[in-house]
Amino acid sequence: MLQKSYSEGVGAGFPLTQNIRYQLAKTRVDDLFIKWLTLPQTQKLVHQLIKDVREGKQNNLITQPNAFFTNKMTMSGMSQSALFSSPNKKSQGPSTPPRADSFHETKQRIPEDLSQSLTQSQIIQKKLRVEEVQNYDLVPQFYFATQEINLQLQQEQNKIINEIFGKAEHIDASHFEQITTNLCGLCKYFTRMLMTAVEGTSNKISKTAFIKYWNQQLAQKEPKQRCFHILKKPKNEFIQFDDFKPFMKILLEQHPGLEFLQATPEFQERYADTVIHRIFYHLCRKDNNKITWRDFKQSNLFDILDILGKEDDINKIRQYFSYEHFYVIYCKFWELDGDHDFHISKDDFSRYSSHGLSRKVVDRIFDQVPRRFRSQIDQKMSYEDFIYFILCEEDKTTLQSIEYWFKIIDLDDNGIITGFEMDYFYEELKQRMDCLNHEPILFHDFVCQMVDLLHPENDIMFKFSHFKQNLTVCGVFFNFLTNLNKLIAYENRDPFQVRNDIVDHPDFTDWDRFAFQEYVRLAMEEENQEQGEVFEGDNIWDNEDSKQ
Repeated sequence: MLQKSYSEGVGAGFPLTQNIRYQLAKTRVDDLFIKWLTLPQTQKLVHQLIKDVREGKQNNLITQPNAFFTNKMTMSGMSQSALFSSPNKKSQGPSTPPRADSFHETKQRIPEDLSQSLTQSQIIQKKLRVEEVQNYDLVPQFYFATQEINLQLQQEQNKIINEIFGKAEHIDASHFEQITTNLCGLCKYFTRMLMTAVEGTSNKISKTAFIKYWNQQLAQKEPKQRCFHILKKPKNEFIQFDDFKPFMKILLEQHPGLEFLQATPEFQERYADTVIHRIFYHLCRKDNNKITWRDFKQSNLFDILDILGKEDDINKIRQYFSYEHFYVIYCKFWELDGDHDFHISKDDFSRYSSHGLSRKVVDRIFDQVPRRFRSQIDQKMSYEDFIYFILCEEDKTTLQSIEYWFKIIDLDDNGIITGFEMDYFYEELKQRMDCLNHEPILFHDFVCQMVDLLHPENDIMFKFSHFKQNLTVCGVFFNFLTNLNKLIAYENRDPFQVRNDIVDHPDFTDWDRFAFQEYVRLAMEEENQEQGEVFEGDNIWDNEDSKQ
């Protein structure tokens, strides 16, 4: 029955066995061909062939059938001659079967279980991928991510350049300052740095050299990108500590609020270092001496620099540049540095905040658990290390500070602060309160209060994410475990005074309030000391007059 011919169905006049065998074989070959076409080596081969055809070269890479086909045919028990043999040529049908032009036709002619290996979307994707490779070079580039040209803006920029330069080919720094502020949108203290970047000198600059530099480096950038580009070294994609020194030198020479420091070069250097360290503390989250474009873009440094060029009172710029804040940091360090070698030992450091820090905390800091010291002397804290510490200690609402103190309390470094670790640090403070005849605070009450505020998933298991979500609570939590003076001050605080401080200075951070109070205290002490010397001098003169 199977050997009889029939006039209906697939291929009239063909023997049924040969037609079924042919259809199954063709379906199998198509399936294997699609799989072969998706292999990485096949993709590479196709690319090479297309390249050779475009260049007019002859390529004989394909000389024999791929071994993949041979293996598949052997496994299926089908000979190569039988697989590729045509149906009976003596029949009245066509010599070769009609080619399947669509997925739908192929789907109708083959069994469903054999067509499940590839879906229609997969076949379409393979076809589109081949077409994309063929047409890739035919489509010209129409989008430039970093070079979007605004013709109107370009005309306005050229107008500013022509107005400032006028008919002169060279201009000095006083006239070039308008280029820095009006055209580049930068702080005026970048003028000399920009001139140096253009021609290597800050005396005079030519119009031709600036236009060339402007078109190549700055024209297609936003003001914030221009600021980042001028600060960093040309070969780097980040800002390092030394990159800020030229700017700070210009600032100390030209800013009216810093003129009084020109007579003391040593204090100028300390002020510049302090400002740069504060900038890196806030911007360089990885603490690797590299401020990337992402760090710079997400910070407020550019806005602060813009204010710096307009504000003559340096102390009104509390972030980074305040001289009063520098004075507080420097005096705090100087009080601890007994031998004034600009390094403090563990014993010197323990006197901070009138011995407020517990000995366990001091040991953890000098074991360099929260942060490795930058000091070149073993077991000594440098001025840079102290700046980082005091910023973390006096403002526990920043991510840097939370990470710093979290590492100190997390004894096993597993990312979780447990009740055992909290009790380990609180035990020393409780003993000191007993020695001072101060009523101790129940540890259980504190833990319950922190659980209510931080909402950990498991009781007494605090993670870093809990503190990030509740920044205002972090100071209370860490002060309770690390600083006796702050713990007692929090328990004896006057809520009305706290509210008044917030009302008087609503935009002050915890660091701003600390620096303000400390500066007032230091100023009063210095004033009293000067008055005492005057009074003492008056007494001396009076004694001499009485002797005469």
